[in-house]
Amino acid sequence: MARGYALHHPGFPARDEPRRVRPDAGRTPPTALPASPSASIGQIRFANGNLATRVTVSPDEDPTEVIRMLGVAPPKSLLLLIGGADAMEPPLHARVQQLFGRGLVPAAAECGALILDGGTHSGIMALIGQEVADRGHRSPLVGVAPVGQVAFPDEGAGSPERPRAKLDPNHSHFVLVRGDAWGSETHLLFRLASTLASDIPLLVVLVNGGAITREELLQAVRRHWPIVVIQGSGRLADELATAVQAPAPPAGDSVLAELVGDGDISLFPLEGAADGFEWLVARQLRQETVLKLAWQRFASYDANASREQSTFRRLQFWILIMGVTSTAVVLLQTQLERAGVVAPRTFPVYLLQTLIVAMVASMTALIAAASRFKAGSKWILLRANAEAIKREIYRYRCRLNPSLARPKGDPEQDLARRLKALGPPRTGSEPLLTALRSYKGLLPPPGGKARGDDGLSPLTPVRYIHFRLDDQLGYYRGKIDTLDRQLVALQWIVIAVGGIGTVLAAIRLELWVAIATSIVMAITTYLGYQQFEARLTKYQQAATDLENLKAWWSALSLEEQSDYRKFDTLVDGTELILQSEVSGWVQDMKGAILRMDARHEHERSSGERQ
Repeated sequence: MARGYALHHPGFPARDEPRRVRPDAGRTPPTALPASPSASIGQIRFANGNLATRVTVSPDEDPTEVIRMLGVAPPKSLLLLIGGADAMEPPLHARVQQLFGRGLVPAAAECGALILDGGTHSGIMALIGQEVADRGHRSPLVGVAPVGQVAFPDEGAGSPERPRAKLDPNHSHFVLVRGDAWGSETHLLFRLASTLASDIPLLVVLVNGGAITREELLQAVRRHWPIVVIQGSGRLADELATAVQAPAPPAGDSVLAELVGDGDISLFPLEGAADGFEWLVARQLRQETVLKLAWQRFASYDANASREQSTFRRLQFWILIMGVTSTAVVLLQTQLERAGVVAPRTFPVYLLQTLIVAMVASMTALIAAASRFKAGSKWILLRANAEAIKREIYRYRCRLNPSLARPKGDPEQDLARRLKALGPPRTGSEPLLTALRSYKGLLPPPGGKARGDDGLSPLTPVRYIHFRLDDQLGYYRGKIDTLDRQLVALQWIVIAVGGIGTVLAAIRLELWVAIATSIVMAITTYLGYQQFEARLTKYQQAATDLENLKAWWSALSLEEQSDYRKFDTLVDGTELILQSEVSGWVQDMKGAILRMDARHEHERSSGERQ
């Protein structure tokens, strides 16, 4: 996604005062043992009195072990700072320093962020180190660099043929990677960032930058990490900002085209207000976006729908079991009395009668509970609303793709309006009166998105087809196979039990025919509320429609596929097919539950008469 911000102080919401943190926050003594024989742990004392933890590891070291050796406290978010500022003019350099000191550093402290950068006393690394130190070292600052290219405090700067960069004296931790060339640390740097940000927000900030930064930025884009570019800071940052704002994707530069086409990029002007930059960084680190809120609402509805579905199915299972079992016990008592095995008014008879009463009472209570809690209706409504929210999420993510030139508009405001229009689940004209348990898991929820999809980044046509259309198509195909096997098996059971009932009637065991009939009715009821045949029909129709839509898209030329209107047609068509399938399922399930409730009421009345 590419966004431009023109931020000024009066328009921002008030912020709480950042919490005070001790200067040694995020640090622990380096007591951990090295992860491998080639790794070492120590400390670096700088002339300013700062004592930093240092680990020296090979490029292929396990990042989890590196984090353990560093001893950093688990952060709440992660800032990855890339680029350079050595070639910037003094006024621009001073402006970046203001954005860091009054924007980025306070936001990092407020959000409990760990800052990850190159660790040398040059460019933006020296700037961020000084600003973190000036504000009390409230954020751990970890530098990653090749050991062959840096100089320790008591070492010289190397020879003119092979100069070494000094380590920044204000960093709290260093990861020195065994290597003699710049770039040998990049692989471990991104593995560290990926490990640290496995379950916390991550933001990449780009200032200026050259060839190495370009490769680092490409790695960030391929991991679908959000990026804030300081527009006006020079070189790569300005080149990228110009390409993002261009009406057409850049031609002749495949790397830049990938950065623009797939990157989740926000632009912030170098002359923008520092507190506006702080707001933007904090907002990204907290991930308080409309998309994040939409996923939160989906996750809440999805989790509660699953809970209601489980309750509904358990109640129906035990109602059916109690119905069949009570019928069997009544027939057993009658058969025993007729055969003279037990005499009337004896203890065995009283025991069987008590068991019958208990079963009938239990079945009555279960039916009353099903009627009172309406788990089936809640499940249907919550599931329908969850799927509606998911459709809007995918539409929104498709609109964020900057490689497809679109008319101007604010996708976030449009998503917010659509979410508001969906509103809470309703039963007819009344809101659904039930307490929704809060969802506290990962966002986006793992079960709400396709495998390999982060759920947040913009979707190109290829990624939309893979993560949405193909994923749903695979779901329908799998369900069709599973439901067909189950339906055939249950139908054979009904046929077999019916045949057994016929045999029982032929050998004059009419009383036991009722058990066979009861079993057949229970299976029929189960088939009714599971809606096997209706679901099979709708899944087959939806799968066929999706296959036809995919075939239409594949037949388009590359030029046509790059037209946002064709992409919108693909997205709208896919989401309409999915909406139609869900709407049909909702109507079928409502009718099935009404019929089932009437049947249960009849069974309860029959049980009471027994």
